[in-house]
Amino acid sequence: MPCKFPASLPRLDRQRGAVLFVALVFLVLITLLGLTAASTSILQERMTGGMRNSQLGLMGSESAARGAESWLWNLANNNAHINCGYNGGDSGFCYKPQSGALASDGVTTLMVNNPLVNNFRSTATWIASTAGVKAYTASMTGTAALAQQPQYILEDMGVVLPPGANANGQGGARDQTRSRGPGNQTLYSYRITSRSTGGNDASVRAVEVYFGAGVPSN
Repeated sequence: MPCKFPASLPRLDRQRGAVLFVALVFLVLITLLGLTAASTSILQERMTGGMRNSQLGLMGSESAARGAESWLWNLANNNAHINCGYNGGDSGFCYKPQSGALASDGVTTLMVNNPLVNNFRSTATWIASTAGVKAYTASMTGTAALAQQPQYILEDMGVVLPPGANANGQGGARDQTRSRGPGNQTLYSYRITSRSTGGNDASVRAVEVYFGAGVPSN
């Protein structure tokens, strides 16, 4: 006799795949969450790398500035002389400002910033090492993994004078002539501008300091 299915069993043609649809929706949501988490992680890693690059550049330029100060200090201790000029002087990296016209008093000489120095101080990207800059020769590239050796230039800012003194020797508590007299300690001011990259050339940091030392310049 023929076999009959019980009336309580579900018919196969009544299945509509609802469980599969819900599973696919949750799978898409989990995938989106995973992609968002991965994207956030990559962004944070790049931000951390950029901050590290910037800090490496700052440390490199600071070290170069300290090295320039040490170099000037050693020259002063050895009673040495440094030659500075408009095109870098004999050393090739010690500059003087460009002389301009006399002021209205007919005595004071107006000084104009040296365009070679301005280029080094203001260029945002890395400047290839030339004869007009001094590369910091310490083994920093191997230590901090810098992309380029830090470099610096010097600017002769003249004799350090007390408040009220006149750089042209015209009165004041102690003018330039008496500052250079026998028995007087004369300090010469130099502006040091140093530049350094980080781990790559995308990050360039510059540091500018003023340093006084007893190193006469022509």
